Parts: sequence; C-alpha cells; structure tokens
Amino acid sequence: MIAAALVIGAQVSPLAHWADTSSFAAHMAQHLLIGDLAPLALVLGAGRVVRRVVSPALTLPFWIANLVVWHTPVVYEAALHHEAVHAAQHIALFDAGVLLWTPIFELAPAPSWFGDGTRLVYLLLTMFTGVVIGAIFLWWPHTIYSTYAHAHGFAGLSPHGDQRAGGGLMLLEGTVVMFGVAGWLVWRITSVGAAEPQSP
Repeated sequence: MIAAALVIGAQVSPLAHWADTSSFAAHMAQHLLIGDLAPLALVLGAGRVVRRVVSPALTLPFWIANLVVWHTPVVYEAALHHEAVHAAQHIALFDAGVLLWTPIFELAPAPSWFGDGTRLVYLLLTMFTGVVIGAIFLWWPHTIYSTYAHAHGFAGLSPHGDQRAGGGLMLLEGTVVMFGVAGWLVWRITSVGAAEPQSP
C-alpha cells in the first residue's frame, strides 16, 4: 500500500534522523508524509464505504486543533525529546488526516447538508489553516523551537533558514494537494450541473 510505504519511509529513512536531530524542514516533510499524504493515499485506496465515526462538522475543527496543538513550542519540544510523546504525535496527525479526508471523498455516508459546495468550503478552510501556519514558520523573525536553534540545519541552512524552508515546504505541499482536490471538486460540481436535464 502507498500509505504504508509513506509512513514507513517517513519513520525509518534518513529523513527521520534529520528530523529528530537537526532539521525542522526535515521534520515538516516527515509530518506532511504521515499526517497528510499517507492518510490521503489510504482514503483514495480504500475503495469502499465505511461506517461514519465522526461527523464532518467535527472533523475539521478537530484537525485544526490537532495541528495547532502539536506545533505549539512546548508540545513540539516534548515530542522531540520523549519517544512516547513523539509516537503519540505521529499517530494523532495520521488519524486526524484520515478523518479530514474521509468526508471529502465520500468514504463514509455523509449528512444531507454536506454536499459538493460544502465540501469545497471545508477544503478551502483546511487550506487556509495550512497557509496561516506555514506562513508563520516562513516569516517568523527568529527560530521558534529551541532544539533547532543551535542545530546545523539541513543542507547547510542556518536554523532560521531551515525553519523558513519548513514553512515553505508546508505551503507548497498544501497548495498543490488542496488545489488538486479542489479542482476535482469543482469539476465534479460543474459536470453534475451540466449533466442534469434542462426543464423545457
């Protein structure tokens, strides 16, 4: 499975070592693989309907809160220095990602109010959240996490440059994925509208 390969690659490749010891950008790449791309691949590859566990009205606020909490300095630093917290962080990011993507692709039965237009708004709010957090990392005037403040960074970057690279990576990945999915939703909405018979 693609999802399993992404998670395993994020956990056992050299990326994991760089993420834990020297590079925020590498850690961001790891989180994007575990919390966004792997859940997306899992949902796209499921190909069957599952019983809904959480309402779409709750999945987006949960995903936003989960992302914000894990990136606050005190919680993020705890994850860097305690294996149990780090494992919980990765599990929480993956689970939140699955919950986020499931209603978008109708893997579970959706409430009547959660139509294509609502899905598009849901997706745009997700993208806006990622843009805000990514922009903070990109433009914050100093290094946010003390663990990386004196690290060598990745590819010769300074700690602050490494943080900006991580923020840019988050913005780039989120923009590509979200616009891709949003484009699919818009195409589906317009296709359905065009396919509906016109009244005489």
